[in-house]
Formats: sequence, C-alpha cells, structure tokens
Amino acid sequence: MEILKNPNFDFLGKTKAFVILSLLVIVAGLSFMSRPGGIRYGVEFSGGTQLIVKFRDQPATDSIRDAVEKVSPGAVIQTYDDPSKHQVLVRLGGADEADLSAPARRVLEGLGQTYAQNPVVESSSEIVGPIVGAELRRKAVLLTVLGLFFQLIYIGIRFGGAVWGTAAAIAVLHDVLVTLGFLAFFRHEITLNVIAALLTLVGYSVNDTIVIFDRARELLRQKRKDPLAKLLNDALNQTLTRTLISNGTTFLAVLGLYLFGGEVLKGFGFTMVVGIVVGTYSTVYIASPFVIWWQAVSGKGSGTGASAAKAAL
Repeated sequence: MEILKNPNFDFLGKTKAFVILSLLVIVAGLSFMSRPGGIRYGVEFSGGTQLIVKFRDQPATDSIRDAVEKVSPGAVIQTYDDPSKHQVLVRLGGADEADLSAPARRVLEGLGQTYAQNPVVESSSEIVGPIVGAELRRKAVLLTVLGLFFQLIYIGIRFGGAVWGTAAAIAVLHDVLVTLGFLAFFRHEITLNVIAALLTLVGYSVNDTIVIFDRARELLRQKRKDPLAKLLNDALNQTLTRTLISNGTTFLAVLGLYLFGGEVLKGFGFTMVVGIVVGTYSTVYIASPFVIWWQAVSGKGSGTGASAAKAAL
C-alpha cells in the first residue's frame, strides 16, 4: 500500500526553525511546571482520597460542591462515567496517616446532612498516604529515566555507534518534556495512567526512529558518495508511507479513546494523542538533525557519505 508515490519532500531543509520551536516549547513548559501548582499530581502521587459517589437521582454538581466544601475545602468535584449512572468523582488532597479513611467519612456525612434530598446509594474510595505517594512519584521518575538509559544502550549496540542511540534518546527526552508541558498547560493530572502512557510513548517513539535510522543505514551502504543529510532525507521520504499508515491509524485510535473513553481515561488519551504527534515530529526534526550535527562536529559529516557510513556501520 502506497499513499504517496515517490515522495521527495525536503524534511531537513528547515531544521533550524523547528529545533528553535521545540526549544521554545520545552522552555515554556519547564517554566510553567516550575511554578507552584504547575504540575497537578493525582491521588497516587500527591497522597489523598479519591471518592466515587453514586446518588439516587441525577446529582447537581454545584450543590455537591457546596456540601463538600464545608467539610473539605479545595476538593475537586466532577461528573464520573455515564451521566445516567448518577455518579460523581470527589478528589480530596492530603491524607492523615493516623486515619486515612477520615476524609471520605467526612464527605459522606456532609453530603448526608447538606444534600439530603438526593441521598447517596453507593460509594467507593481510593486512599493513598503522603509517604506512599512520594515513593510512587520517585519510582515513576526512576522508571522513566532507566527506560531511556537502557534504550540508549540497546540502540548504540544494535547500530554500532553512539550517535544513533544518543539521537534516539534525545528525541524521546524531547517527547516526554513536550508532552509533560502540554499536560501542565491543559491542567491534566499526572496519574499512574499518564505514566503508563508516557512509557508507551517512549517505546513508540524509539520504534519510529529505529525504522527510519535502519533505512538510512541501508542507504549508507548503497550510496556512499552521497552526503549524510541527503541520505537521511531520502530515508524519511522512503518510509513516509509507513509512517503515515502506522502513526495515522494509532492517532485515530487514541483520539477516539480521548474523546469517548470517559473521565478516567481522559489523561491517558490526551497524553497518547499529544505523544503520537510529538513522537512523529521528533524523529524527523530532532533525531535526524542530531545525527547530522554530530557528524559535522566530529568532522565526519563534510564531503561524501563514505566517511559517515564508516562511522555508522
């Protein structure tokens, strides 16, 4: 299947502009996240209580918020799942290690007193203490860093050169930082689902980069006299149909997940939607230009592709 026949786009012609754009987005994201409250952590990481409450009739969110605010100021109230199920999600920050269930009890008692006209028929809670939340946060960061590190080693060994592994790792780090920035901009919480999505994107982005780099290595063997920049650009064009089909179908799937997956999967779906777009972009405008820059700095990128091929094979 061939969507575009013999494409010949100059992907690397405007590399500088796209690299500058990426740097601006990353700096803006880091600046926003460094502010107090810039990153919103879910109950899993910040500690606290997540309470799902089912009412007899269709709940009035404003009335519930007023009732909960009296016993737990600053709580987050939002509809949950299908509206016909009459469920509301209540997130309470902080937790008392001495009595973890106390915040949930106070909320249920407050609803029973202040919103008695629509009684609670069922409830479930998820409680995470602050110590556990901090430990989960530390392990999530460690897991992401280790994932990047071991992928760098694998690609370096598989491709026989540090430049390829480093380029892929930098592209993945770019994807994670940009995606985190968008999560902060749009006020999505960092939850275990979001961490799972970020780790999925790490693998997905690296896979996309490896496919293009592998095609570039084949061209380096076949056309040793061509400049490395031209060979990488040809590799991007020759794998373009595969990129459009693979990434395009994945994007449509995760877009549907984001739009129709419900409140619980909202953060996961948003992370995947942004990550698929950013991961595809970074292979073209971050990973590939880095290889060219590395070869130029090391003195192997000027002239023909023969010297570059020798370093890459």
